[in-house]
Amino acid sequence: MASIFYLSALCLALFPLQGFALETSEKLLFEKNSLYQYISVIENTVTKERYIRNQKRELIQGGIYVNAPDKLLFEFTQLGFVSLAFLNGEPKDVLFVGLGAGVMPRYFTGRYSDAVIDIAEIDPDMVAVAQKYFYFKENERMKVHVEDGRLFVKRTRKKYDWIILDAYQNDYIPFHLTTLEFLKEVKSRLKDNGVVVANITAPFRNKFFDSMVMTYKKAFPHFVIFKGEKSINFIFVATTGSKIRDKDSVEARARKIQPAGKFDIDLEDFASRYEPSETYEWGGAKILTDDFAPVNLYQHQKSGAQ
Repeated sequence: MASIFYLSALCLALFPLQGFALETSEKLLFEKNSLYQYISVIENTVTKERYIRNQKRELIQGGIYVNAPDKLLFEFTQLGFVSLAFLNGEPKDVLFVGLGAGVMPRYFTGRYSDAVIDIAEIDPDMVAVAQKYFYFKENERMKVHVEDGRLFVKRTRKKYDWIILDAYQNDYIPFHLTTLEFLKEVKSRLKDNGVVVANITAPFRNKFFDSMVMTYKKAFPHFVIFKGEKSINFIFVATTGSKIRDKDSVEARARKIQPAGKFDIDLEDFASRYEPSETYEWGGAKILTDDFAPVNLYQHQKSGAQ
């Protein structure tokens, strides 16, 4: 009990409530310092958008159009679905590591209603927020496990077709979800020809970006990158199959599943952003491992990196 009290007090110190000014068109629906992060729910009364905002006002964890909650509001949530074009068929078993507003699993299950979905989310307050403000609901085929994502991956014996890593807390990914050891655990939970997709912040905000690229390259036999145009996000897509899908085959597959899945986002446009990982590789970047502390990474960054 004492340790929980200490952690709560630490969160209050790190994430003061109402840490940013609202625009005149915005209203605060909810805010709380959970045991893991600061959470606020903001609604823009002009654009009719509702979103989760963290301590820095420009950082958003997901959102919806109030009048069209089944649509994906932000590009970084849309872009991750391009990874479906790397699968040979429809995904049957799916794992989301990180819930956020719950918009991605809710959007996915609306198009692949036969899939069985597990969601690992460490923060019970985030689950409550997704349920109350973003229309997220569990059902017989979609279940939330309130558990650290790495522990869930380690303990489960299930194999998945598609694994989505989207466990941002404020403006960082918990370090133990970036290491080579964790990615090898994720790889071990993929079926043959399975696909893992990760949402990664751009290099100017993410000092670990180069190392993340090199760590994914070491963990997986095939790895490509998609860059956001309206956001600062990159999507990493890694596969375990014996053959990598080239850009032409990914675009062709995107064209095929676009109408079949009734997607209202342009998967073919996203597929056209396919970039080999070599575009972003830097041989001097340090591989992230469990025994390589994040504080040590700064001395290994490129000279002149932001």
